[in-house]
Amino acid sequence: MSDKFSFELITPAGLKFQADVYEVLLPTPQGQIGILPDHRPLINIVSPGVISIRHNRQHTDDQLEHMATAGGFAQIDGRRLRLLADLAERAEDIDEFKAKAALERARELQHAAKDQVSLADATALIEQNTARLKVAELKKRKKTSRL
Repeated sequence: MSDKFSFELITPAGLKFQADVYEVLLPTPQGQIGILPDHRPLINIVSPGVISIRHNRQHTDDQLEHMATAGGFAQIDGRRLRLLADLAERAEDIDEFKAKAALERARELQHAAKDQVSLADATALIEQNTARLKVAELKKRKKTSRL
């Protein structure tokens, strides 16, 4: 059993992340799943939410790297996890003020939705911006735990 596997995160803008890692936690419609080396082959939907990456086996939870995603598809074969995501943002790329404003606008759109398509679009924006704010909060917690 290998102690790492390759993780590639690809968005329409190109390769967003690539590294050999020990564990990746993904949000899915069934709940969060953990991917470890030699995971059984799987193709799964990834929900909007937080992706957490443990680079080394000995890293603690406060050493996890987090990214926000708007969802996508994951392909796992035991040696590699390839995630095709609509969007992925690292904590340092998230402007918390703008994410809060976008969440409020999305809630207004949801409230004003006149049809199912508009409602689904607004709900997706709410999920996406909620994930962005969660990643920003995790980054703040990580900074304060080091002090």
